[in-house]
Amino acid sequence: MRPIALITDFGTKDPYVGALKGVILNINPEAKIVDITHEIIPFHPISAAYVLLGVMNYFPRGTIFLTVVDPGVGTDRKILLISSEGKYYIGPDNGVFAPVYQYAEEYTVYEVKEPHFFLPNPSLTFEARDKMAPVAAWLSREIPVERFGERTENFRKFKLPQPRIEGNTIKGIVIHVDRFGNLALNIREEDLKGKKILFGSIKGVKISGMARTFMDIPPNELSFIVNSMGFLEIGAKMGSASQVLKAGIGEPVELFLS
Repeated sequence: MRPIALITDFGTKDPYVGALKGVILNINPEAKIVDITHEIIPFHPISAAYVLLGVMNYFPRGTIFLTVVDPGVGTDRKILLISSEGKYYIGPDNGVFAPVYQYAEEYTVYEVKEPHFFLPNPSLTFEARDKMAPVAAWLSREIPVERFGERTENFRKFKLPQPRIEGNTIKGIVIHVDRFGNLALNIREEDLKGKKILFGSIKGVKISGMARTFMDIPPNELSFIVNSMGFLEIGAKMGSASQVLKAGIGEPVELFLS
């Protein structure tokens, strides 16, 4: 049985996540559903892509990642089904699958179009429930991917934003804010090329040096740290860098190296 892993910006206050699960279980009562997160910051596919990158390699072959952060719901943006290295990805064509395009060795993309697998009279405002969840459920019953639509090369091949490296300067942005208020950057440790951070700047605030762990950060200060995914982030010791800086996704960051 193929498990279905959910990543959304739906939260848990409203009926949206429950509706997805109800649709899935109606079609496949034996479905194994895993909640990765429903707390993606609304309307930020880049954050969903970052979270997907953080989990995709830890799930078994056969997993179906239903990933829905979809500000373009109901428009002519495509719904995609991607088969890659024994795993499957269903969601909108808006950047949520950037890590698949960027890091997978192989993938095949299908545009989901076959109405036979949708709920009747699908809503323009909840295609996750009426189109994507049913496709995930039928796929979990091992319906072949070719049944859901046609293979396509006409999709938007997003990548996670890349930093700009100019000599001893790296310019990047915040791509994710976690529940602790840590600001994950689109800068990897490898981008430093063995150099040290003299200081960084965000919103006019100067941040010096790099900490090995959060407990190494001095009280009431911010520091750069390499997170468990190999990305740099700005963190505080038992505090929220996001709140201190009043910074969120898309905020520019500049590093000065030695």
